[in-house]
Amino acid sequence: MSLAETVSHFWIANPPSFSSTLFISSEDESAVEGRIPTSLEIYDVDGVKVNTIEVEFPAKEVGVVELEPFAAGLKMQGGIAHGHVRIRSPRGTRHLCRQSIGSSVSVYHDPAPVGARESAFIPLVLGGRREHMLVLVNTGAEEGQLACRFFYGNRSPEWTLTIPALGSRVLSVESELLGSADDKSWEKGALQGYLRITGRHQSAISGHIIERILGESPESDTFRCLTSW
Repeated sequence: MSLAETVSHFWIANPPSFSSTLFISSEDESAVEGRIPTSLEIYDVDGVKVNTIEVEFPAKEVGVVELEPFAAGLKMQGGIAHGHVRIRSPRGTRHLCRQSIGSSVSVYHDPAPVGARESAFIPLVLGGRREHMLVLVNTGAEEGQLACRFFYGNRSPEWTLTIPALGSRVLSVESELLGSADDKSWEKGALQGYLRITGRHQSAISGHIIERILGESPESDTFRCLTSW
């Protein structure tokens, strides 16, 4: 990575449930002149590059890239075709990613990944017709591991999660993580707890938590991003 570059990594996913759009702009119009050349590299869940796109925009305008036409090669994992995009632009630019989930929209700034021996803490309320999806992206060129521990009541089960180099993973907190724990008291009703995510390897891993609130039918379900890092 050149010191003269701005580099960002964002999780992306394909329709019908998801839609991902990138925005590229200059932080200061005087810092970048002419046109902004930007390179996009799209990786699947296993970290395999599926596409490279070169675009450029006038420095005084906001560049918009709808990713669906370039992300057809993404593999399914967790019932979702997803992966991640690495964006490279000249220093002095900034990147945002808009993720549409059903009828909800979230805009993500450049993530602050968790590195080795660093931690992120995410409060969660279980039950009450809620479901949670843990999204993880390995921004590094080596396989990464996380320790994921959930604290609720007097319980604190822990799991080791492995993410391939430049790959991504989607996990259901309730079905795939807590579903493997011995205690099921969280199923009885709304329960406050929190996840602690700790990096074990040098690869920096970003992610976010998506909450799904169940409606009377799948069409009336609502989604929101609780947090990202």
